[in-house]
Amino acid sequence: MPDRSDTPSLILASRSPRRAQLLREAGYGFTQTDPPFDDPPQPAGGAGQTAEDLAGQLAGQKAESLRGHVPAGSVILAADTICVGTDDQLIGQPSNRKDAERMIHHFMQQTHGVVTGVALLTDGMDAPQVLTDRADVTLGALSDVQLEVYLDSGGWRGKAGGYNLFDRQAGGWPLTVEGDDTTVVGLPMQKLVPALKALGVLPESP
Repeated sequence: MPDRSDTPSLILASRSPRRAQLLREAGYGFTQTDPPFDDPPQPAGGAGQTAEDLAGQLAGQKAESLRGHVPAGSVILAADTICVGTDDQLIGQPSNRKDAERMIHHFMQQTHGVVTGVALLTDGMDAPQVLTDRADVTLGALSDVQLEVYLDSGGWRGKAGGYNLFDRQAGGWPLTVEGDDTTVVGLPMQKLVPALKALGVLPESP
């Protein structure tokens, strides 16, 4: 068994219950806190900036916003997820029901990208360590009833692209993923686990 006596404390700088669930399912102990960062609901990249660039930049800014506000020796983990529409438009969280409806109609019977950027920050780092990952999601056809019931539920609130992959797959939506499905949910665990291990952060349980 690995020695966890010197394992740094992990701070999840996100209010997302989905990211917290991914960490718990991977066996990590952590503290969840809301970073003092004004997260823009709609991403706006600079000239020539890709979705990967922007997601990494926003994740880094979230992590930096907690520098000096967590116990010494902690590892701060922040993330940002951006959808990329079929026209390469960057898509964040819907601002209202109509916006959510527009997003989902845009995705329907098409393939769109989902990019998640992750930033890891410790006391000794001059700048956060950033990693990004992309997965491609295909959404089939939804009936008018399926869409209306979902929009009325409010389940689109606070979610990039207006939906959560696991929730909507469980709800019967025809969603398929090429790539790491946890990237779509909000933490690319296939890349994140080795990065955490390199910083000494190990799961509490296998």
